[in-house]
Amino acid sequence: MYSVLIVDDEFSIRQGLATLIDWNSYGYQVVDTAANAIEAKEKYELHSPDLMIVDIRMPGKNGLELIEELRAVGSEIHIIILSGYADFSYAKRALTLGIDGYLLKPVDEDELILYLVKLAEDLKEKSSYQKNVEVLEWSKDRLIHSVLMDSTLLKKSNLEPELTESGLFWKSYEVVLIRLIPQELMDNGQATDIKESLIKKIEETDSGYIFSIESYLGVLIKPTYQMELARKVLYQNVADAVSEYGLQFIIAAGDRVDSFDQLSASYNTALARIKDYFFFDEAYIITSESINLKKMYPKGSSNVDTVLDLISDRIYLAMDIGNTNLLDSLITEAIQIMVSAELSEMTIRSRMSRLVAYVLNKLSIQYPKMAFNQNILGEQLQRFYEHSTLPVLQRYTIQILNLYAKDITHDDMEQLIHKMTDLIHRNYYENLKLEVLADVFNYNSAYLGKLFKGITGDSFNTYLDKVRMNKAKEKLDNGVKIHQAAKDVGISDVDYFREKFKKYEGISPSVYRKSK
Repeated sequence: MYSVLIVDDEFSIRQGLATLIDWNSYGYQVVDTAANAIEAKEKYELHSPDLMIVDIRMPGKNGLELIEELRAVGSEIHIIILSGYADFSYAKRALTLGIDGYLLKPVDEDELILYLVKLAEDLKEKSSYQKNVEVLEWSKDRLIHSVLMDSTLLKKSNLEPELTESGLFWKSYEVVLIRLIPQELMDNGQATDIKESLIKKIEETDSGYIFSIESYLGVLIKPTYQMELARKVLYQNVADAVSEYGLQFIIAAGDRVDSFDQLSASYNTALARIKDYFFFDEAYIITSESINLKKMYPKGSSNVDTVLDLISDRIYLAMDIGNTNLLDSLITEAIQIMVSAELSEMTIRSRMSRLVAYVLNKLSIQYPKMAFNQNILGEQLQRFYEHSTLPVLQRYTIQILNLYAKDITHDDMEQLIHKMTDLIHRNYYENLKLEVLADVFNYNSAYLGKLFKGITGDSFNTYLDKVRMNKAKEKLDNGVKIHQAAKDVGISDVDYFREKFKKYEGISPSVYRKSK
C-alpha cells in the first residue's frame, strides 16, 4: 500500500476526498489529513507518505510555499495539487516544482483515479529500481568484504560471473583507505554524511566504489590511464566532504593488483601506510612513491637521551646568541636521531614538546623580559600532540622557537664576542667548548678563536678558566669545601681543579682558604 496525506483547510473537502473512492482497491491508504501547511509538515515528517494531495489556497502559509519547503530539503514526495479556476496561475508555478498533476475543485472521481493508477505504476517502478540498487550495492559489499577477510575462500574462476553482474570485473584494482580524525567519529552521523557525499561524487564520475571496513572508509578505484589525476580528484572530493565538519583526515593508497582475489594485498599495503602516516612526507595521498622517513635514516645509537640533551643545549646557545638560522639543521638532526632510534610517533611528539619547553624555560631565566604567558605556551605545546606529519611537526617546532627568539639578536663582531663572554659568565659551570659555540654561531672554530682572543686578549679556554677560578674563589670565601667548589664551577676532577687554581692564583686552594 502506498500512503497518502490529504491537506486542505476545509474539513468537508478533507473528509470528502478520504471517502470519495475506495483507495485500497487502487493500492493506496489515506494515513492522515492536515488542515494547514504547518500541520502538514509535521505529519509529513511523522508518516513519510508516498503521495500528498495539497490545496493551494490555505490561510497562513499556502500550499505552494509548503511544496517549496519540501523540495528545498530534498524531498521527492509525489504531489497532486487542488485548485479553483482563480488559482490557475498558482498551479502553473507549482508545475515547476515537480508536481504530478493538479485537480480542479470540485474533484472529479474519474480524474483522480487516472492520476492514482498512473502514479502507482511510477511508484512500483521506482521501488523495483531501488531494490535492485540495494541488492547490487549489497552484492558489491559482500564481494569486497569476503575477499578482504579471506581471499583463499574465493577463486577468480568462481568470481567472474558475480563480478561482471555487480560491475566489479575490472582489469586492475587499487584500495584507498580514509581515516577521519578523530577516528571515533566514524560511528556517528557525520561519518555517514561524509560517506554519502563521497558516494554521490564517485557515482557521478563512475570512478570507483565506496565501502566501509573496520574504522575506515574504503574506495575501490577503477583502473584508468590517468591514475594520478584520479587520486587528485578523489583527494579533493574527500577534502570537500570533510571540510564542512571541521575534521581532518588521513588517506593512503595500496599497491595496484591485477585480479579481484588479490584485493587483500592492496588493502594490506594501504593499511600499513595509513598506520605509518606520521613518518611519511606530505604527499596528498600516501602511495608506494611517497617517502617514508623511517627508511631514509639508518638505525642509530640507543643513547638517544644523551644526544638529545646535547642538541637541546646547542639550540639554547644558538637562540641565546641570536643565530636562528641554525635552528632548522638542529631540529632536523634531533628528528633524525629519534627516527633512527625507532621511537614511536607519540614518543617523538613528547620529546619535541619537552625539548622546546626545556629551551624556553632556560632562556626565560637568562632573559626575564622573555617571560611568556604560561597558558599560551601550554596551548602551543599541546599542538605537538595534534594530528600532523613529522615534516609539519618539524616546521611547527622551528616556528615556535623563532617566535620566542625574535628579540634575541646580535649583529657585529664585538657584540658577538660580548655575547660569548656574557654566555661564559652565565654558564661557566656547563661543559662549554669553543667548537660547540663555533657551530651554533655558524663560524669556523679556528677563526672564532682568533677573533675571541683579539678582542678579549685571552684564548677561549683561558678566559673560561679565569672566570671559573674567580667563581671558585667566591665560593671558597663563603666556606664551600674545595671538592664542592670544583664541582660548582664545572670541574669534576679535584686534582685538575687544584692545578688550574694554582696556575691562575699562584697558590693552592687550601692555602687560599687559610689566608682568608
